[in-house]
Amino acid sequence: MAEMLHVTERSSRIRSRISALPTRADRALCAGQDERARQYGWTVTKTGFGSRRYRDPRFDALKAARLADATSADRTSADRTSADSRPVCSGSGG
Repeated sequence: MAEMLHVTERSSRIRSRISALPTRADRALCAGQDERARQYGWTVTKTGFGSRRYRDPRFDALKAARLADATSADRTSADRTSADSRPVCSGSGG
C-alpha cells in the first residue's frame, strides 16, 4: 500500500511539473520585454501564450486631458453662442 502511495505522489509531482512547463516557457519567452516595459512604468497584460499587451498609463492621462480640453472648448463655444443670440432692444435709444 505504501508503495502505491509513493507511485501516486511521484506521478502527481511529474504531472504538476509538466503542467507548469507552458507557464514557465511563456514567462521565459517574454521575460526581457516584460522587464523592459515595467522599467518604463508600463502595464503588462498577458493575452495568450507568448503574447502580451503593453500599455503606457500616460496615455490615460493624455486622453483625460484631451477630453477636458474638448469639454472646455464646447462650453466656451456654447457660452459665445448664447451671448451672441441674446435679443437686442433697438427701440430704447440707448
